[in-house]
Amino acid sequence: MPSPPNSQISDLNRPLTVQELLQKRGKEWDLEIVTGHDGLDSVISTAELNRPGLALAGYYEVFSAQRVQIIGLTESSFLKSLSPDARKFAIEKTLGFTIPCVIVTSGQEICTELFDTCKARSIPLLRTIQITSPFQSDLGHYLERRLAPSWTVHGVMMDVFGMGVLIRGKSGVGKSECGLELIERGHRLIADDVVVIRRVGKDELYAETPPNIGYHMEIRGIGIIDVELLFGVRAVREDAKLVLMITMEPWDPDKEYERLGLADRYTTLFDCRIPEYILPVEPGRNIAKLVEVAALTQRLEDQGINVAREFDQRIMNAIQKKAAPMRQFSAIDRLRRSMEQD
Repeated sequence: MPSPPNSQISDLNRPLTVQELLQKRGKEWDLEIVTGHDGLDSVISTAELNRPGLALAGYYEVFSAQRVQIIGLTESSFLKSLSPDARKFAIEKTLGFTIPCVIVTSGQEICTELFDTCKARSIPLLRTIQITSPFQSDLGHYLERRLAPSWTVHGVMMDVFGMGVLIRGKSGVGKSECGLELIERGHRLIADDVVVIRRVGKDELYAETPPNIGYHMEIRGIGIIDVELLFGVRAVREDAKLVLMITMEPWDPDKEYERLGLADRYTTLFDCRIPEYILPVEPGRNIAKLVEVAALTQRLEDQGINVAREFDQRIMNAIQKKAAPMRQFSAIDRLRRSMEQD
């Protein structure tokens, strides 16, 4: 898998436990644990979810026990329709597999048989007041991101005009200083020095703050600073989709840099094609402002607007219009001269 130059890559795939799910999204999703506290270390290994309706009805041939089990209104209504003995048998049989956790949605009342079985088998039983369909969608999206393959890269990750921009380059080239100036100009820091990259789906990359590092930056001559503490919560963001890469490098007078913007500027990062701008660094150049312009330029290109190509086309059209009368006059002149000779 191709990796960015001057970057260190390491696997960062940490297991997701039910405890972490509660800590990260419990308040946002109104999740509460009802019983099964001893099983909070259970690992959620897949982003796919399961509605155990068929399993509760006695069909286990394709029962996906390794998934988070969602009990919505349909499953609850079915359980209520059973006799106490049949309900106990169905629940114990279904929860006899190794299940990470059970989540009851829509704030429904939890039957005694489900509570007792989860408690006896240390299966975390959670409940939320949120409606099943939107909650299932949000949970699936979060699990897909959280459980995606991940690596760490060296660089500075910023949110510039709502676009995730990864600034990279050799150590000492001025990445952190550029990021700091962008923060002062109203943009937000996602991560400095160590950036976690997750590949979601086939061709989408998301960058986030690494665990235990937070929103700290290392500024040579000053030391470690806390961006959130200095500039407030407006200056930081937890994650963003990576849509642009900026490569900073010392100015090389013998190298020919892009001047017109007609050539495609892409690089490959973890099998994903990402637009890349190479910015040469030398005294007097405001790199932070150039990063802003690059982000806005890329946003226009994402909308199908390439200013350089449109400008080039206008110049070519003007040249062709100017050359057309000259070609016509030349042809007439040749004909007149031929008639005079006759």
